[in-house]
Amino acid sequence: MIDKAQLLLRSMLFVPTYKESFIEHGLRSNADALIFDLEDSVPDQFKQVARENMKKYLDQGKFKDHLVFVRLNPLESHLVFKDLEYVLHPDIDGFMLTKIYTADDMIYYDNLFTQLENEKGIENGHFCFTPLIETTSAVMDVYNIARASKRTVALTFGGEDYLNDLEGLHGEPPITFDYPRAVIALASRAAGILPIDTPYLGVKDFEGFKKEEKISFEMGFAGCLLVHPVQIDLANKCFTPDEKEIERSRNIIDAIKKSKEKGSGIAMLGDKMIGPPMAKRAENVLKAIDLIERKNK
Repeated sequence: MIDKAQLLLRSMLFVPTYKESFIEHGLRSNADALIFDLEDSVPDQFKQVARENMKKYLDQGKFKDHLVFVRLNPLESHLVFKDLEYVLHPDIDGFMLTKIYTADDMIYYDNLFTQLENEKGIENGHFCFTPLIETTSAVMDVYNIARASKRTVALTFGGEDYLNDLEGLHGEPPITFDYPRAVIALASRAAGILPIDTPYLGVKDFEGFKKEEKISFEMGFAGCLLVHPVQIDLANKCFTPDEKEIERSRNIIDAIKKSKEKGSGIAMLGDKMIGPPMAKRAENVLKAIDLIERKNK
């Protein structure tokens, strides 16, 4: 069972599962989390091969040392139950749920997985959720979706499917993403879970990637979905506080400590008073750095 307080999701890499070479490349990567995909990146004629590959790797214990999610086919496709026959395994940490429309869908999945865990003898609540917010309906119900299940650890934004549902266009910059990004970040943080941004599809456009994810980080996102391993290091850097912010955070915490030692209820950093929001932000930054350092050991 995932501890939400210890969760690091700066880079969530999609891994197509119909070729074992893709799975091997994913396992050798340094992504914070791997999303083994049974949905969009798998051609229809290879769906069964993909499921059998997942079962093979699970039986061999290949996923034990990784944070692993599986993207399932949507309920409306009638493929999801076939998917679950092959991937209900304790080495899977959670599932990316697709084509979510309302909080009712989350409640359905929560009840379904409770039943499946009981049937398989797996600890209740073991499997967590990272639902894709990729429909206009989901965007309109996003806070309720975020709160509907205690299994949910993150909301992930599926920008291209959202645009298709909206019948909108992907401009440069993509202004049609502004509203869903804002509400996904707000809903996630309000519900105590992580917001994860949509993939950046320009695989070799590193400057564009950095520009886009810098905005996402400023908006409160904790990480982004990735479509290629070459984006991993950039994502990890974009969603890690920079040295200037780390130093400032340490100085804030040090100033608060010194003021308490002196018996003062007021802490100062230079000529500025340190308020509770500044202190909380500093604590969060240092907590994130601690998680990153422990992951890198």
